[in-house]
Amino acid sequence: MVMTFTEQLPPVIVTRPADKADELIGSVAKLGFEVRHHPLIEIRRFDDDDSAASRACRQKILDIDHYDAVIAISQNAAESGFSWMDDYWPQMPVGLRWYAVGPTTAAVYREHNVDIEMPVDRFDSEGVLALPSLQQVEGEKILIWRGVGGRETLASVLRERGARVDYAELYERRQIDWPEADWEKTLQDSPVLLLSSGQALDIAQQQIPDIATRVSTIIVPSERVATYVRQQGCTDVIVAASARNEDTLHSLRARFAAGR
Repeated sequence: MVMTFTEQLPPVIVTRPADKADELIGSVAKLGFEVRHHPLIEIRRFDDDDSAASRACRQKILDIDHYDAVIAISQNAAESGFSWMDDYWPQMPVGLRWYAVGPTTAAVYREHNVDIEMPVDRFDSEGVLALPSLQQVEGEKILIWRGVGGRETLASVLRERGARVDYAELYERRQIDWPEADWEKTLQDSPVLLLSSGQALDIAQQQIPDIATRVSTIIVPSERVATYVRQQGCTDVIVAASARNEDTLHSLRARFAAGR
């Protein structure tokens, strides 16, 4: 089936980390776009060693059967968490409720044969907080798998509802700084910019303050990120249904396709 387009296709900038980008890059290229890979964040998982960060991760994993629920806030969090679980739990502990923020996170759970709950159509902290099983959590212990830092909304609201909430911070995000010459090459011809988070835009704007005027369109994975991106001066913002590759590709097709 051949896709036709209404206009000359712009280049597409993929900003995902190197180990998460190959499939998306290949799929975007198959649609006929020139793809420019320009990662903004490097994900560094904590090794199982004697560092303070690793000791904290290890203890949370060893004590996971003391919790009522585990929430992974991203695909990276789920992958990192289950890497630790594989080392210390030959069999999954019973009685835990498992939650995923969105489809990419849920896919990791399913690879480990873990039943999960996730939002139906809003894939962020607010979507998780709307789930019926998290409305009455007074006295429960809930563990959140995440990276170092990040939004506090999920934990704050659950604590307001009476839960005891702990973090297992399993990885850190490291900003990638690009020389101006690399940015100039990447931003030629008013490309489409694919962003996974508001933090990614912050990093880009630190390096190129006027990036909002240098790209034609920005595609983001949630309405929350879209709101933030618009507040930073970006006007042509498209919200994909989720962070999944197929939803990003659907947004590209919808924006540029004339028909089939």
